Amino acid sequence: MILQHGSVPVGNEPATSHKVARMQEALVIGKPQQKSKWSMTPSVRVCASSEVTASRVGRAMRYWESRGYDFTGLSVDPNPTCMEARYGEILITLPDGGFSDQHMASTKIYTHNKTGEIVKSKIYILPMNARKDRVLEHEIGHALGWSHYPQRYHIMHPVWKDGGYDSRGVHKR
Repeated sequence: MILQHGSVPVGNEPATSHKVARMQEALVIGKPQQKSKWSMTPSVRVCASSEVTASRVGRAMRYWESRGYDFTGLSVDPNPTCMEARYGEILITLPDGGFSDQHMASTKIYTHNKTGEIVKSKIYILPMNARKDRVLEHEIGHALGWSHYPQRYHIMHPVWKDGGYDSRGVHKR
């Protein structure tokens, strides 16, 4: 399997000792890029240990459903060892030891070696970040194959504070 990563940084890079001109974000040339698509309609499973509620996940799923995406269902897994994504699903779980504290969440997608289609995906998120607006919606966007898109107020903006609910270009084709 091939891995792709997506994540939401907590904020801008740390300040340095020299002065840097603040770059103003204007119109971004191009459109959002979907690097891969699902080979099937995925289900969503939430590890109960993540403390991410089914209602919060449902709200994030509805955001993407209103943009043409489908999911086969949503389940909450009470198993304390719930950590591995299964074929055909997006798993939402707590971060593992390799999780950077510079990010609010992170997503791995697993693609088929020959077709390049997504076969499973895993979202790592802390409960406090799942409650924040747009974080889970953004990560599900990665789980659906979308890359970061640096247009201010866009759902796939790489910096949470500069993002928003703008979904231009990420509707299912």
